[in-house]
Amino acid sequence: MSNNILRIGVIGVGRLGFHHARNIRRSEGAALTAVSDPFPEARERAAKEFGVQSYSSHADLIADPNVDALVIATPTQTHYEVLTAAIAGKKPIFCEKPITYTLEEAEKIVDSIEKDGVFLQVGFMRRFDPGHAAAKRMIEGGECGKPIYVHDCQRDPNGPPPAYVPQSGGIFVDMAIHDLDAARWLMGSEVVEIYAQGAVLKHEYLKELGDIDDGQILLTFASGALGMIEISRNANDVYDTRTEVVGLEKSVFVGQNQLTPYAIVGAGRIVVDMANWCLGRFKEGYELEMRAFIDAVRGNKPSPVTAYDGMVGLKLALAATESWRKAAPVKLTYRAGGSG
Repeated sequence: MSNNILRIGVIGVGRLGFHHARNIRRSEGAALTAVSDPFPEARERAAKEFGVQSYSSHADLIADPNVDALVIATPTQTHYEVLTAAIAGKKPIFCEKPITYTLEEAEKIVDSIEKDGVFLQVGFMRRFDPGHAAAKRMIEGGECGKPIYVHDCQRDPNGPPPAYVPQSGGIFVDMAIHDLDAARWLMGSEVVEIYAQGAVLKHEYLKELGDIDDGQILLTFASGALGMIEISRNANDVYDTRTEVVGLEKSVFVGQNQLTPYAIVGAGRIVVDMANWCLGRFKEGYELEMRAFIDAVRGNKPSPVTAYDGMVGLKLALAATESWRKAAPVKLTYRAGGSG
C-alpha cells in the first residue's frame, strides 16, 4: 500500500465491475489504479471514466506493482482461471459470486486460499444490506429465539438475454445462490437436504436453452429448521426481494418496504416505490461490501465472506439444479472440519 491507501485494480468492467469501480472511487482509504477487460469498448469506457491504467489482459493487471488488491467481476466461467492467477500473485482478492463455475473448481480455490494464506472475499452483498444485517444481529442476539423457518423471495424484472443464459449456470446458480447464502447465514445452520422444482411460465425461449423462469426450493437445515425459497424472472419490470425468518419468540421481515419507505396515495390507488434492478435495491449493500473489503485488507482482518462461503453457496445452487432436473430431493454432506 502507498501511504496506507489500498490501490485496487478491477478485472472485468462490464456492468457490475464498472459499479464496483465507482464504489472504490467513493471509498475512503482506497484508490482505483487500474482496470482490465478483453473487450475494448468496456475497457476504454472505464479508462476514460476513471482516468486509470487499462489492460486487455488480467495477468498484466495482476502483475502491476501499483496494484495492491484485486476485484474480479468477469463472467463466471472465467473465474477459476483469473482466481488461480490472482492467488499466485499473492494479492488480496474480492470475487463476485458465484466463486467459480463448477464445484470441483471451487474446492480447488478453497484449498489454494487455505494453503497460500491469501485473503479472499466473495460478493454476497445481502450480508451487508442494512436490513439483512439488522436481522442477523437480532437473530444472533437471541431476540427472536431459535430460528425455525426462513422464507425468501427474489423476482427479477424480466427474463435474461438469451445469449447470457448458457454462461449463467441456470436460474438456481445465477439467482438463487444469493437466497441460499442468505438463508444459511441468517439461520446459522447448514442445509442438509434440498428439493427444487421449476417451470417455464412466461419466457418460452428458455425451454430451448434448458433453463426455467420460475422455481421453488424447499430446505432442511442441520438444526431441524425448514425453509423455502422462491425465484422468478417474471416480476413485470420491478425487482422484488424479501426475506422472513420466523423464530420461537419473534419473527423478522426484511424488504417489505422495498426501495424507499414511502407510498403515493391518490385517485383511489396506493403506489409503492420499488427498485427496478438489484443495483438499486442493494445500492448500500454493494457499497458496504466494498467498504468491508477495504477495511479488512487494510486492517489485516479475516474475510467477512470466505472462499468456503462461496463454495457452499455454489454447492447448494448446484444441488438445487440437480434436484429440479431429477425431480427428487438431494441430500448434502460436508467434509469434516468445515471444509465442504
